[in-house]
Amino acid sequence: MKFNPHLFMIFLGITFVSFNLRVPITSVGPITNLIQAEYSLTNSMAGFITTLPLLAFSIFSPFVSRISHKFGYGLTMLGGLILIILGELIRSYTDVYGLFIGTMFIGLGIAIGNVLIPSVIKHKFKKNVGSIISIYITSMCIFAALGAGISIPATDILGWNTSLAMWVVLAFITLLIWLPQLKKSEEYNNSEDLAIEKIMKSKTIWKSPLAWWVTLYMGTQSLLFYTLIAWIPSIIIFKGLDNHFAGMMVLLFQLVGLPATLLVPIIANKIKHQKLIATIISLNYLAGMIIFLITTSSFGIIISMVFIGIGMGGSISLAIGFITQRTPHAKKAAELSGMSQSVGYLLAAVGPILLGFMFDITKSWTSSIVVLIISTILLILFGLKAGKAELTHH
Repeated sequence: MKFNPHLFMIFLGITFVSFNLRVPITSVGPITNLIQAEYSLTNSMAGFITTLPLLAFSIFSPFVSRISHKFGYGLTMLGGLILIILGELIRSYTDVYGLFIGTMFIGLGIAIGNVLIPSVIKHKFKKNVGSIISIYITSMCIFAALGAGISIPATDILGWNTSLAMWVVLAFITLLIWLPQLKKSEEYNNSEDLAIEKIMKSKTIWKSPLAWWVTLYMGTQSLLFYTLIAWIPSIIIFKGLDNHFAGMMVLLFQLVGLPATLLVPIIANKIKHQKLIATIISLNYLAGMIIFLITTSSFGIIISMVFIGIGMGGSISLAIGFITQRTPHAKKAAELSGMSQSVGYLLAAVGPILLGFMFDITKSWTSSIVVLIISTILLILFGLKAGKAELTHH
């Protein structure tokens, strides 16, 4: 295969963008108590630091494809990276208002990457969509786990402000690698895309039932992921295990998910429909949740995290994969990406708050885990519907 420097630079750009799409969020969780102490925040205000980026994703995602159509994907993504850089600096080095303003900027910047990258992959790598998506998601998840894993050691050395702000270096390197895309954005409109768009211009993705099933799948897996990231340590400590073990389990379930994030898009892209693979992934999730509900031993929790990790890694890969597999061309993929992430992250934002509220009322995590089990059963249903070998007709 002939080496294409333009495609290589896009691939490199996509990979580096993926490094920045979770780490500014996952690096906060382990040091929330220090931020809370610094600014005398209540528990609900501290929780809002995690929820705010999800709300930014939800509100801003539907507008990203329109902005991209107007300015090109290259310039739009550059704007997203600048927002992440500014947000990380404002969050770390201003005051309590800057903490929330910076977090919102980060959320807006990440929203641009979340929506644009699946569309760019579909447009530029038509023959290798599954492989590129698997690399994109795996890279994102590796840095998500890395952010959570090194946050406390980095804080011990640098202080919490600089441990969060150090990711600016990564975002700035990404910005430099992305610069060549500013010249190439006009290629986004090729004749094939424009011909299909002309036929479908009058139709909106929001009226497609299939688009709604993809959106519900995206939303449910996001709710499960962000709720687990927020509350797994508290649940494990409540079961009588120590803080260190709880932190290791958050890292474990993310690391266990990596092989699934790598393999699932490649497998899913080679089969006609994805109903069976979606069901297998969700059954792993379900098994892990049931074990997590009933076990109190460290061994039982480790086993539950392995099953949950496989379910988590597989379901996020499949959710992104559905965006490219259920759409006929790149612009429609950008619309479905915006729709599924707008509604999906709004749903995800509810999860951590709802479970915390339920614990405050019941003083037990049992009913909260039951809610997650019900969510996993719904994920099976949504996967069966979203996994059909069809395209969105609107």
